[in-house]
Amino acid sequence: MSGGLVASMGMSSQASTRTAPGAEAAAPATAPIAVQPAAAFSSALIAAPGSAQTSSVPLTAPVAATVSFESSDFTAIPKKVVVSAASGELSTGSNVSSSYGSAAGASVLSVASRYIGVPYRYGGLTPSGWDCSGAMQHIYGQIGVKLPRTANQQMLASKAIPRSEAQPGDLVFFSNGGAAYHVAIYAGGNLMYDSGRTGKSFSKREIWTSAVTFGRPPSA
Repeated sequence: MSGGLVASMGMSSQASTRTAPGAEAAAPATAPIAVQPAAAFSSALIAAPGSAQTSSVPLTAPVAATVSFESSDFTAIPKKVVVSAASGELSTGSNVSSSYGSAAGASVLSVASRYIGVPYRYGGLTPSGWDCSGAMQHIYGQIGVKLPRTANQQMLASKAIPRSEAQPGDLVFFSNGGAAYHVAIYAGGNLMYDSGRTGKSFSKREIWTSAVTFGRPPSA
C-alpha cells in the first residue's frame, strides 16, 4: 500500500497543474512578488495591500523647493511715500497732496478723456458746452475736488510747483500780468487737456508756449 499511496499522490500533484484547453494558467499561489521601489522612496513606505501605510521615515521636499522667508531681500513698502521739497527726505503720511499726481491725477485724466469733443461755450459749466475753467471745475468735481469758478481763482487755490515737479493731473495756467486767463489739465510730457476758444472743442493737445505755470489742485 505504501507504493500505491506514493503513486497516487504523485499523480494527484501532476493533475493539479493541468488546465482545461483554452483556459489561462493561473500563477502559483506561492509565487514570490518582486517589489522594486524607486530610489527616491524608502522601502519602509511599502505596506501589504489592505494594511495601513505608516512609516517613521520623515518626508522632506527637494532642496530646490525649499522656501525661506527670513531673507533680507524682503522689505516692507509703505503705502504712501512723500519727498520733502525742503529736505529731500522720505516720509509717510495718510493725507498728502504730493500723492495727487499718481493717484487722483490718473483719475482726472481718465475723466477728461471722456469729454473730448465737448464744444467751447463762454461761461459754460456742463458737458453741453463749457469754457476752460468750467471744464476744470466739472472734471475735477467728478473725483471730489472742488475748484472755484475762474482760471485765476483756480490758480490762487492751487499750490504753485515748478514744471520739473509737475505730474499728470496737475493744472497748467496761462497768465498775463500775473493773472491767469486760461487753464488746462496737465497730461504729461508737453500735453494738456483744455477747452480753448469759441469754435474749438475740448481736446488733448500740445502746450504751445513755455510761458506757463503749474499748480497742484487742493486735495479732495
